[in-house]
Amino acid sequence: MSYCRLLVILFLSFGVLGVSAQVSDKAKAEYFILEGHRQLLLGNNSDAFEMLRHALQLDPTSSVAQSELSHFWQFLRQDSLSLEYMKRASENDPDNYWNKEALVDFYVNAGKTDEAISVLEQLSKQFPDKEDVLLMLESLYKEKQDYANVIKTLDALEVKEGKSEQLSIEKFRTFVQMKDEKKAFKEMSELAAEYPNDLRYRVLLGDLYVDQEQYDEGLKVYKTVEVEDPTNIYLMSSMLNYYKRTNQDSLYQQQLNKICTSPKLENETRLRFLNGLVYQNIQENKDPQPLLEIFRKVRTMPQEDTQILELCTRFMVTTKQPAEEVKPVLREMLAINPESNMARNLLLEYAVEDNDTAEVVRIAKPAVDYSIDDPVFYYYLGVAYFQMDSAQLTVKTFKKGLQHVNDQTNLQLLTNMYALMGDAYHQLGDSKHAYECYDSCLLYRPDEAMVLNNYAYYLSLEDSHLDRAEEMSRRSLEKEPDSPTYLDTYAWILFKQKKYAEAKEYIDKALNALGDSVSTNDATIVEHAGDIYAKNGLKEKALEFWQQAADLDTPSATLLKKLKKKKYINE
Repeated sequence: MSYCRLLVILFLSFGVLGVSAQVSDKAKAEYFILEGHRQLLLGNNSDAFEMLRHALQLDPTSSVAQSELSHFWQFLRQDSLSLEYMKRASENDPDNYWNKEALVDFYVNAGKTDEAISVLEQLSKQFPDKEDVLLMLESLYKEKQDYANVIKTLDALEVKEGKSEQLSIEKFRTFVQMKDEKKAFKEMSELAAEYPNDLRYRVLLGDLYVDQEQYDEGLKVYKTVEVEDPTNIYLMSSMLNYYKRTNQDSLYQQQLNKICTSPKLENETRLRFLNGLVYQNIQENKDPQPLLEIFRKVRTMPQEDTQILELCTRFMVTTKQPAEEVKPVLREMLAINPESNMARNLLLEYAVEDNDTAEVVRIAKPAVDYSIDDPVFYYYLGVAYFQMDSAQLTVKTFKKGLQHVNDQTNLQLLTNMYALMGDAYHQLGDSKHAYECYDSCLLYRPDEAMVLNNYAYYLSLEDSHLDRAEEMSRRSLEKEPDSPTYLDTYAWILFKQKKYAEAKEYIDKALNALGDSVSTNDATIVEHAGDIYAKNGLKEKALEFWQQAADLDTPSATLLKKLKKKKYINE
């Protein structure tokens, strides 16, 4: 509805009452204010704004119109106008609490503390039952360091609410700021006396003495609490602080042990307490052993969850404790929560570092059985099975692991998984799936040297795609030109291509790379050397290589025939 049409309707409405100026401007203003509110409810903010402005023109003293327009100007980020309108609204309706409260907010936001205090002081007299006013006054007086008025306001609040810990502490702190220690301690003494059965107040009084370095007085108060409840956790914590402040190190350590192993302490509180000790120990570079001893004792207590054990583990790792000391904590975590990734990952890391294949299986297999979605467990379990010559379990594990791969998975882990799965398939005689795995690996990492080598070698054994095999083998050599295995593969592919002279060149490089450290694992390379030398017409040297290969490892039937017939045989 347009502004003009609204004016017509309102004009007609006034006509019903008579057009002889029987309706005053104030009454007309009220109509526009009501219409402005209606437009606001309908979401017609522009029309509402115009209605209110017109109302104010009719009645310049309308606090309602001024207050509403103040909010509009605030919304439009016209802060000076907004403040001016709210001041006028408060002046025109001095008994309106909400306008003055809004005016206080304006002053506070504008950094005009004195003006805000002035309005609040008026409100405190007009509305003595409003506790919020006193709380705001107390805050602003404190900001101005007007401590006398802070105490005056706190006293007024105490009359309304009664004595309380919060108010007494605030009064105590204020008296301390005023350097009036006598009144400060009197305040806390009265609180403790008023609630004699609440030992926290007496402990708090002792704390205040200790904070003021009045250690003897503080200890006297603590002793009165100890008589009634020696296991009071507030007292125990305060005594810890007392021993620290008075440099009683042995008693401090005893108290630490006492607190941390107290059955009255809730696990959540114990965790927070230990967390603070860990932080302090690391920050101050202290000897970790005393705190580790506390953890050992805490670990003997019933654990609701693994949080304390996790904290202990992080502390042990950070302070570089031996793996053999960390492992028991990790096993305790798994006993509570078998799906704890933190414990299982760290145990797995230790097992891998120790090259303990059986331990890798013990740690990783339950994770796979629980279908934990971290592919790391599947990878290392698959590697362990591969090392144990269990190709079928290797393939099965890696296939499950690949189902948990996502965009965050480490690329090297993914390609290693495909590479080893390809090797396992080859061991099972399944070349088709082996080559598919190698292709998947090379899709992610085209220059993965080991995969390029193995893929090329297996193709050469089948006399299949020798040109591609030669190209892949050459790329692996570009990555690792001194690898005897990769040199042997390239030489063997050249041999299969009947490039015997070139094959001899590379097999010689492979033998030179081996040097004097020839082992059982190198028997195939030495036998290949014999075959290549034989095809190059070097019969005597070929026989030497074949005999050396037979001495290194159990000879195959084919190798025995070569030695017997003293010539190359391809079977």
